[in-house]
Amino acid sequence: MSLLTDALDRIETWLVKNQPEFALSLAPGLTRQEIDAIVENFPYRLPEELYEFYGWHNGCQYGYIVPKFDNFFSLQEALKWYADFLSWGFDWNPHWLTILDFNGDYRYAVVTGEDSAPIWFIDPEGCIKEIRWDSLTDLMLATAECYETGAYYFDDEGYIKEDKQKVAEIHRKYNYRGRETSTTNESYNPEPPTVASEVDLSNPNALEELIQALQAAPLSPDAGMLQAMAANTLDNLANLGLVNQVGAEPLVIGLQNILYDNAGHALAAKKLGELGDIRAVEPLLQALSHPSGKVRTNAIESLVKLGDSRAVEPLIQCLQDSDFFVRTKAAWALAEFGDTKAIEPLIEALSHENQSTACGAIASALGKFGDVRAIEPLIAVFRSNGSFLRDAFSFPHVQLAVVHALRLIDDSRTTDILVEFLRDREGLLQAINRDWLRSEQATHQVIETLLTRQHPDLLEILTQLLQASESRIQTNTLSAIAKITNPLMIDLLILTLANENNWLRKSAIYYLGERVDTRAIEPMISILQDVNADVRITAVYALAKMNDERVVKALIEMLKDEDFRVRGAAALNLGNLGNLRAVEPLNQCLEDENSIVRKIVQQALNKL
Repeated sequence: MSLLTDALDRIETWLVKNQPEFALSLAPGLTRQEIDAIVENFPYRLPEELYEFYGWHNGCQYGYIVPKFDNFFSLQEALKWYADFLSWGFDWNPHWLTILDFNGDYRYAVVTGEDSAPIWFIDPEGCIKEIRWDSLTDLMLATAECYETGAYYFDDEGYIKEDKQKVAEIHRKYNYRGRETSTTNESYNPEPPTVASEVDLSNPNALEELIQALQAAPLSPDAGMLQAMAANTLDNLANLGLVNQVGAEPLVIGLQNILYDNAGHALAAKKLGELGDIRAVEPLLQALSHPSGKVRTNAIESLVKLGDSRAVEPLIQCLQDSDFFVRTKAAWALAEFGDTKAIEPLIEALSHENQSTACGAIASALGKFGDVRAIEPLIAVFRSNGSFLRDAFSFPHVQLAVVHALRLIDDSRTTDILVEFLRDREGLLQAINRDWLRSEQATHQVIETLLTRQHPDLLEILTQLLQASESRIQTNTLSAIAKITNPLMIDLLILTLANENNWLRKSAIYYLGERVDTRAIEPMISILQDVNADVRITAVYALAKMNDERVVKALIEMLKDEDFRVRGAAALNLGNLGNLRAVEPLNQCLEDENSIVRKIVQQALNKL
């Protein structure tokens, strides 16, 4: 056994023990004849190490064999990327063949067609092209040792981390030629120092210092220069008559903020809230008139932290601020204070707000008050087409905010709107296309609300959505109901097992496994005969969460599956279930044709 083959086997063994699901995603290796056939038209001779490497495994579906490189390309994928790099006109050495990659950002490439085959590290954005390893063997020996010695380890959330000092020592042992990164905790702070940044909140004079910092000049010459440039640009925009043009508002706001942010005024307003001293209320109220929108928004946040009711009337006035960020923050703040005298001003602001972010914030604030006076104004916005908005393309965001607000007001009119939201497939699809995550959250909240209100048509509506022709609506609905603990949702998840979409079936199986509801056992056992191997694998893992005799029997049968990944998943979970009925069937799998399956079987038997 060569050093490279030994290192690869050690990596595989570690993965089987610590990340068996990933180990099962490694594709079977290629024979020498298969490799020769694949590279028949490749212009250069492959180094012997690549024959060993791809004879071990031909890529993987997900995960990594070397941390920080989440793509282990199959030989076919490596050749495709090779052709792409050459055709894109990059400064790409035609002898480089990429085998490992991180999200397209940087990669490891092996030199082909030459006597030596060093490993190059290529990072186009970082302008780095350098030999990191003299050979693939050195890289894999170092990786194996890093795994085995704990230099690579899992954190509490299950993410792979590295002990930088240990990794550096092991890398040096195997002739790592790259530049070593610093292991110190020094961090670069891109923000220039300001009067506010120098204030220590524990200092008895902190309040006075922060009040002064609200008016301070920049400390840094660079900040002063940037301030002057921003002022000059604003003057030029005004002289050209461009300040009030459509689309200019974000630029003008940004330039105005630069005039003061680099002097630390916004930070001063923020720290006044962190100080927690009620004497800061008056200077913060004055800061609501500051020329910088960022200072005003920070002042609003600080006033909420201090919780003094003197802020309510000034915050109502902020609903008319020229900066929509300030209007947005003011609406949020009024809801946080909860003073009902803000309801009518918020309704008035909703009627003339023409910016989507602020409009959505006002709607959300009205929802938190839960006052029936807001129902009709909110419905009017929901049923509009968003033509009143300057950024009408963001109207789906506003609709989602309105839906969220209406669900907080228990009234037959709001119930009708929530049902309308679910039935309107075109509107729902627009919202999903605009922001799938917020759409899913809104759908989930609407379903929960209608369940609470015991709407008689809800299950029928959800069934129709799960059978919709648009897969995005199906996915949105499935993800929404999966988060709802009501037992009625189990039947809908089981219904989705018959969907022709593989991804939806897998998702439904996963969610049923999370529920651990025995009603799902028989339907999921039937899914073990699915033609799609990925669906069968998902079913194996989901069933294994239900320690039932029927499950054990079904998983034993899956040890005979034609796909090695299914066999490996079945063996892994039989070991975890600990049922002695699995011992003899597992013993019969010790000679499985796949090395990963054999290792998983032995590991399962050791547990039993």
